Amino acid sequence: MKKLILIALATFISVQNYGQTYIPLPLSDAKWCIKHNDNIIPPPIWWYTNYWETSYCGDTTISNKKYIKIEKTEYDIFCLNTVINGPEYIGAIRDDTTLKQVFFVPKNETDEKLLYDFNLNAGDTLLSYLNMYQPLIVEFTDSVLLGNIYHKRILFQYNQAEIIEGIGSRTGIIEDLIAFEGGSYLCAFYIDTNLIFPETPCNLSLTDTCWMQNTQHQPEKPEISIFPNPAGKLLYVELQSDLLLYNPVVKIISANGKICKNLKLSGEITKMDLSGFTPGIYAVRIITDNNVVINKKIIISE
Repeated sequence: MKKLILIALATFISVQNYGQTYIPLPLSDAKWCIKHNDNIIPPPIWWYTNYWETSYCGDTTISNKKYIKIEKTEYDIFCLNTVINGPEYIGAIRDDTTLKQVFFVPKNETDEKLLYDFNLNAGDTLLSYLNMYQPLIVEFTDSVLLGNIYHKRILFQYNQAEIIEGIGSRTGIIEDLIAFEGGSYLCAFYIDTNLIFPETPCNLSLTDTCWMQNTQHQPEKPEISIFPNPAGKLLYVELQSDLLLYNPVVKIISANGKICKNLKLSGEITKMDLSGFTPGIYAVRIITDNNVVINKKIIISE
């Protein structure tokens, strides 16, 4: 009996001590497979895709700090070897292993934003760039055993969100932390070709295609930038000059499919007034005479 008690005590101590060692994000070859609108198949016409992969694409330095660049590639969920958008650089991430915090610098910006804080305990509040609408209050913390390593997990009140050391959140890596209807969730996380989380990836077709990468050449789409994102009262659309020959039109479409703005682009940079828009997620669709269609997502804040 005494021996059993000692074994149980040793096991308890080993589980509790997982938090003493911080598990950072991988330094390279990471990929997050993310599914959107899981309950709506096919997705609404206003939404441009409901599956994408976020992955590392090299190192960079911003304001004398080292970051890892992140790119996003969007796929047709019914034909995963078809790329809809990307790969597109969306920003750079930095995991501060001393502070146990993860930061992000969005594309076309230089100031970093707090994504995750793994110092939090029950009752603490997370003010994250990924949850701009309200702070999240920690309900409790525990651990997740991945392989033979315990990763700290933080769960927030009302089951609104959860974040995991070395992975990100249950919604992805730079996605909104709260997965509401029409939100995203992480269906697989890979380091190199090794599945790290969860034990079984989501199946998007008859085979496990969550990690598929298109190896065939895809026609390049014109370079278009839409910024800032999130946007306030103004939004800028920047595009290649040769695209103007095909009379591009930009449409801003709400989540319920309503076209809120329809404007012909006449210059390389167009300023759009968003005054009066309700805060939320919108689709930006650019259509040309030569059948180029480009879809992007923006968030309009207050």
